[in-house]
Amino acid sequence: MERGVRVNGVPVGGGRAGAMSASAVASHVPSDRADYGPCLYLGPAGQRCSRRAIEGGFCEQHRPDAKALVTAAPNSRRLIAILAALVALLPWLTDLIRELIRFFR
Repeated sequence: MERGVRVNGVPVGGGRAGAMSASAVASHVPSDRADYGPCLYLGPAGQRCSRRAIEGGFCEQHRPDAKALVTAAPNSRRLIAILAALVALLPWLTDLIRELIRFFR
């Protein structure tokens, strides 16, 4: 006796009376917006997106062909690192500028 079960619990097989076909399962979903479950996007730390997925498995914001809706804000860590590098190099830069001015006079 062979038994096949799909992930969502709908039995696989044709002739059994209790089995529902894929089209019967799909008919229970409203036709205007099908439910594809949660968005498949995983963030940088592995966190899941909380929006519902559309066709293709991703939400409107994370679909592969979506344009960036919001431009990336400058990363505060990067800004702090650049400022720290400038502060560390400031004495050397002032000496370099002073020597260049003296050289061109």
